[in-house]
Amino acid sequence: MMYKLAILKGDKESSSVIDRALGIIKSSVNDSTAFEVTELPFGVNAVLSFNEPLPNQTLRELKNYDGILVGALNQEVGTDSLLSVQESLVALRKYLNITLACKAVQISDNNVDASPLKNQIVRDTDFIIVQSAKRANDHVDGNISVDDFAQDTITYEQCEVEQVITAGFERAMNRKRAVTIVTPFDSFYTSKIWALTAEKIAKIYPDVVVNYVSLSCVISTIIQQPTSLDVVVAPKWVDQILNEESQKITGLPETVPVSMKNNSGQMLYQLPQINVDDKNLMMTAGEGTAKLILKECFKHYDNLQKIGV
Repeated sequence: MMYKLAILKGDKESSSVIDRALGIIKSSVNDSTAFEVTELPFGVNAVLSFNEPLPNQTLRELKNYDGILVGALNQEVGTDSLLSVQESLVALRKYLNITLACKAVQISDNNVDASPLKNQIVRDTDFIIVQSAKRANDHVDGNISVDDFAQDTITYEQCEVEQVITAGFERAMNRKRAVTIVTPFDSFYTSKIWALTAEKIAKIYPDVVVNYVSLSCVISTIIQQPTSLDVVVAPKWVDQILNEESQKITGLPETVPVSMKNNSGQMLYQLPQINVDDKNLMMTAGEGTAKLILKECFKHYDNLQKIGV
């Protein structure tokens, strides 16, 4: 069965990362009929041609693809469009109805020295953070900030909680079969529904070891024993904190795309911004992108060593 991947390069800075990734993917996939790549207008290039960063024709085409690789957007270009270049990324996720996001945190022998932590602590770190693709401020019912009074409100839907937690367990089944459920505020009703839902779903996956921890505890583990983590499932409002803390231990800028998914199984891979002056970092980003897509789309990347990756 052919896997169809749409490419949205965004701006020229991300093109070399994407080209590197595609070269690795094509070299690794033995059967050329199993993989098809199509570039569609998006970002700066689309603005120059259509005066829109996210043309309607691109949106219409995306439904025909199994996966979408979107480049970073580091530039703003003058346009009469209602959407800015940056806003088009948000619009893309909403149009595709992206519900899940997954951030990979990996430290290999090649970059272990970049970490601010001791080598023996971070070497072979390999865990993922599964979270809702909807940001916390997408679901605020009563956020108020007036003079000396402020209020934040967060709303969970049962189906959303079940979806995120189930995705974490599914990921764990293909890894080391260990899930860490973050319960940030035990006295909050939102934390209670999060924990109760996790307990219910855990019964469906008896082979997965489950650990329920507070936010402060999982942050401490990221700093002191990151190799003990496998799949971390985080609710809204704390996921960003975990993303930032986990990135700090690598000592490097983000290079691996965040992988996102909608209810139809369609994947969206969003590249982080890469410093174009750092060629080694760009090479690393291309290789990381290829590995991620090969593993998730083809369930393996056995040929990577043969081609020197």
